[in-house]
Amino acid sequence: MSGCGSCSACGGSDERAQEYKNYYGQSAVKCPICETEITFEKLPPGRKIKCTECDSIIEVIPLLLN
Repeated sequence: MSGCGSCSACGGSDERAQEYKNYYGQSAVKCPICETEITFEKLPPGRKIKCTECDSIIEVIPLLLN
């Protein structure tokens, strides 16, 4: 492994996850590392949120509604 930072294996960059509406209609993302659902009311500042289980930082890809 080269350690270039282009993947999560070497921890070079933040993880990303698509925002979605869960069963209860709440905005949520699923942590790509531990699969925990993280809910929020408003898009977090800087579009980044911390996983409540594994403490990884996740960049939220906003849900686009037309």
